[in-house]
Amino acid sequence: MPIGGIDVSDELFAGVMIFIKALFKRLKVQQFDIEITHWGEIFLVEPSRGMFIQLSVHLRVSDVDVKRVKLDLKSDNYRVYQDECFAHESLCVSLRVNRSGTQWRRFPLDVTSVSFDNVMATIIKAMHLNVANLTPTVKHELSRDIHTIDVDDVVALIRYGAAKLGPDSQFASIISGDRDFLYVKGFTFDGTQLRFSSFNLRQYQYCLSPQSMKIIKMLIPDAGGTIVEFVS
Repeated sequence: MPIGGIDVSDELFAGVMIFIKALFKRLKVQQFDIEITHWGEIFLVEPSRGMFIQLSVHLRVSDVDVKRVKLDLKSDNYRVYQDECFAHESLCVSLRVNRSGTQWRRFPLDVTSVSFDNVMATIIKAMHLNVANLTPTVKHELSRDIHTIDVDDVVALIRYGAAKLGPDSQFASIISGDRDFLYVKGFTFDGTQLRFSSFNLRQYQYCLSPQSMKIIKMLIPDAGGTIVEFVS
């Protein structure tokens, strides 16, 4: 499954951003709203029905390679492939209406093109058609509030802090060798105090350093100034 937003190498990023800016400009003319979450996920809001469409730009293994593997597995229970077998990746734009049961649609992207007019027209037409073919209601609707921060977001932020600040950091100490951190029931930020409990009701409390608080405020700007709670 693609990662929402832009997930490309530094070498491709500048070219992809030229395309994204051109696409956003065209979408605004078409009356689309554009929303970006705290994790960088991009959602396009289709104007006629207000449905959220997730946008991703990423590299993808060649369809030819994927089909070859599927064909091989029809005759064998398993196969061992060398990395070179999947060395060719293609840049593509993926779209999916943010509803249960919908699938990703993919469009090849060449960032060296002189003009993106054709691919943008194809993408916008596909979005309108996808939305038009969906029923007004579904049995299981996904959350519409894409900006909500929950316990899983805080867990991800602490893991990010551990990776960014290194193995000797406070965050690394919080998550190291502690299975309970995989099953957090809730978080409370009270000033510089971090408290959380696991599902076995064990309680933890840490006084966060200025370096740790700087990471926390990237996602939770109110932390440190007021009590902030997240409950799963």
